[in-house]
Amino acid sequence: MTHYNFSDSVIALAGICQAINCVKDISRTGQTDPIDMETMLVSILKTEADSTEAVYGSHKYLSTGFQTLIDLLSGPRTDADLSRYLVSVISLQKRFLADSNMKQVMASRVNQANRLYEYQEKIDHDLIEQLAHIYKDTISTYPTKIQVTGSSQYLQQAGNQSKIRALLLAAIRSAVLWQQVGGKKRHFLFSKAKIIDTAKAFLA
Repeated sequence: MTHYNFSDSVIALAGICQAINCVKDISRTGQTDPIDMETMLVSILKTEADSTEAVYGSHKYLSTGFQTLIDLLSGPRTDADLSRYLVSVISLQKRFLADSNMKQVMASRVNQANRLYEYQEKIDHDLIEQLAHIYKDTISTYPTKIQVTGSSQYLQQAGNQSKIRALLLAAIRSAVLWQQVGGKKRHFLFSKAKIIDTAKAFLA
């Protein structure tokens, strides 16, 4: 999946945006849309998908992500936290892809989580914990951290912390996918209108 396909790169961007939007919701209100979250957590485990869209089940499950992407790129009053999360995720993904040792650790740990998922066929508390630990033991060890801001009453709850870590792992997964299908930082500058139009077409 290294060929460049603009639509695929927009799908993967919507994946990042949906994951960070769930993080923002949980950090500010203590909850998020359960289907949005499940779509993102299952995407971590789909390492052998036939297409970019198949990673998320269908583009229909990414409507929040497409809308968030449109808002981030077109609105004058974009959400500062979301913008920061997006930039952090993309830079961490670059660091991760250059780290062959970390990639091996991640692959084996995700395989373990996938076996649990295939066995129980659902995303539950145990699986979320497992995904959170993968994030904590891998991406979280880099000096650059994704600083999640929100309401301390929600951020201090262990269950929310696990969901946030698992969702950040999902964001990294989508960022890796974005890079694999030819996504580049310069597209944010030179192809912004095309990204917005493509996202709108997926939402239509």
